[in-house]
Amino acid sequence: MASLCYVNITEEEPSLPYLTIVQKVFDQVARADTKIDIKSVKPGLSRAFDPIYSYFALLNKVAIIDKIIEADREGYDAAIVGCFFDPGVREAREIVNIPVIGLAESTMLFACLLGHRFAVVTINERKGIPEVENLIRLYGLESRAITNPVRTIDMPTIEVFTKGMEHPEIVAADILEQSKKCVADGAEAIAVGCNGLGPLCTVSNVVEVEESHTPILDCVSVAIKVAETVVDSRKALGIPIPSRAGLYKGPKEKDIKRVRTLFGRNYSGC
Repeated sequence: MASLCYVNITEEEPSLPYLTIVQKVFDQVARADTKIDIKSVKPGLSRAFDPIYSYFALLNKVAIIDKIIEADREGYDAAIVGCFFDPGVREAREIVNIPVIGLAESTMLFACLLGHRFAVVTINERKGIPEVENLIRLYGLESRAITNPVRTIDMPTIEVFTKGMEHPEIVAADILEQSKKCVADGAEAIAVGCNGLGPLCTVSNVVEVEESHTPILDCVSVAIKVAETVVDSRKALGIPIPSRAGLYKGPKEKDIKRVRTLFGRNYSGC
């Protein structure tokens, strides 16, 4: 059994059409004994394209981490951050005692299990391409990605989160077409690189490029399965997650409280 918290990185009300799709994915993908609750940031961003701007993302990251702290305090087994840019994942791992799963990290690493080279298909925002390219480098996966590994769909972002929520098959068809081009350029696995795009593939049953049997990976679905596996491993084997040996060595509780107080943020501990 696993209790997961899915952190929605935009406020709840403008996210409702998307969250309806995501709930369908939860119901389809998660085990029967897995409980997934959604926590939306508040205050937080309200538009789908806001997170591509670094300044907006920085302001939003604090709210994301607060929700992860809340999930830890409330006894969830793991938290999933619902954005392919993995905002707040590294920072939160320092200060909470539960696994924190990022969509990009988990999906790209999973893609490496399925094929020698992968590509990422994401939203039609040129500014988002270098953000994902930076993540590929950060996670040490440059040698596993094809040349020009980040490709975009044709549909404008605003249409994805309006028309696409009502007709997910249209968006999924666009993703499939871009995936075929990636396969032609050497990709053996495709990571759908947006929390808004991936679920549209799952509910439309677009899971592969059929001609080559190349997997198309919904980042939300992958993150759920990875979270379940990490929780199971921790419970069954007693593995410490995350490691506290280096990058994720955290500050002392008193120092977390002290520094958060400096910035006017309450902290009651994890």
